[in-house]
Amino acid sequence: MRQLDFIIIGAAKAGTTSLHALLTRHPGIFMPDPKEPEYFARDDLFLRGPAEYAGLFEPASESQLIGEASTIYSLSPLFPDTAARIHAHSPDARLVYMLRQPVDRAYSYYVQLTKNYQNRSKDYTIRRRFEDFILPERHAAAAGRAGCMADFDAHLPDTPELCLAGSDYVLQIEAYLSRFERSQMLFLKFEDFKRNPQAVVRQITDFLGVPPLDESVFRDPATRKNISSSHFAEVATTESIGALKQRLGRFWNLRKLLPESRRTQLRRYMRRRADPERYAPVPMEASTRALLEQRFAAQIPRLSELTGLDFGEWGLGAPDSARPVAAGSSQSG
Repeated sequence: MRQLDFIIIGAAKAGTTSLHALLTRHPGIFMPDPKEPEYFARDDLFLRGPAEYAGLFEPASESQLIGEASTIYSLSPLFPDTAARIHAHSPDARLVYMLRQPVDRAYSYYVQLTKNYQNRSKDYTIRRRFEDFILPERHAAAAGRAGCMADFDAHLPDTPELCLAGSDYVLQIEAYLSRFERSQMLFLKFEDFKRNPQAVVRQITDFLGVPPLDESVFRDPATRKNISSSHFAEVATTESIGALKQRLGRFWNLRKLLPESRRTQLRRYMRRRADPERYAPVPMEASTRALLEQRFAAQIPRLSELTGLDFGEWGLGAPDSARPVAAGSSQSG
C-alpha cells in the first residue's frame, strides 16, 4: 500500500472521535472505518502482515490524502514499538496530536472503559473506582478485569498505567521525535477544539496542505461524537423502563394501544425521572486529583518547550513537592 499521509495519534478522550467525524467529511481526505485500526501498536494485528490494513484504504482515490486515528498510538510504553513501526511504513507521514488536561483525560479514559464494559455486557455494576485502576496498592486488590473491562478491550494491559500513560505527553512526544522531524508534528489542545472546532480543524487542513473544510459541516450534529454522559442517561432510562415493565407485568403490553406521540412522552418522562448517577462511575477522590496534578505539573515546562503551546488553563502550575498527599496514596509508575 502507499504511505500514509497523516495519522492522528491521540490523545484518547481528547476529541479525536469528533475530529475524525469532521475530517471524513473533507473531499480531499480519506479515513477508514473503523476509526481506530490500531495496526501499528498491536502485535496481534501487525504480525498478520499489511494486507488487511491496506484493504482499509482501497476505497481512497489517488487524489485523496489517506490517514487514520488510532489513539492507542500514544500509549507508550504499553505499546513500545508503535512509533518505530509507523516510521518504517510511512516516514514522511504528518502526525497530529491533540492534548487534554491530563488529569481530566485520565479520568475520562476510565469512564470510557466502564462505558465499554456496560455496552458489551449489559452489566451496570461498577466494580472498580478510578483509584482501583491507577493506584498500585488498590489495583492489586481490585476486582478482576472480567467484571469491569469489555472483552474487545482485551488487548489493553490491565496495569495501573493504563489510564495514566496516555497523559504522559512528554513521553509520547519524545518517542516520536526520536524518529520524526518536529516539523512533521502538529500539537493541538482539546480545550481549543471545544471552544472553536472550526479554527482547530483549519490548523489541521493547513498543516496537511488541503483546502479548509466547508463551514456547513460544523453545524451538522452528526459530527459531535462520543458523549459519555448521554450513555449513562440512556442506561438509567432503559433500566427504569425495565423496572416499570416488571411491575406492570402483562399490562405493559397495553402501551401498544397508545399513539406514538404518547409513547414518546412516556419515554421522555421516564428519562427525566431516571438517575444516571446510579450507573455512572463516582468522581475521583480529592487526594487522587492532588496526587495526579503533582505528577503532571512536573512535565509542563518540558511539554511547553516541545509543543510551543501555553498550558496555563490546565491549572497545574509549577510542581510542588511539598503539597500534602493523603496517607495511603502512592504515585503510580
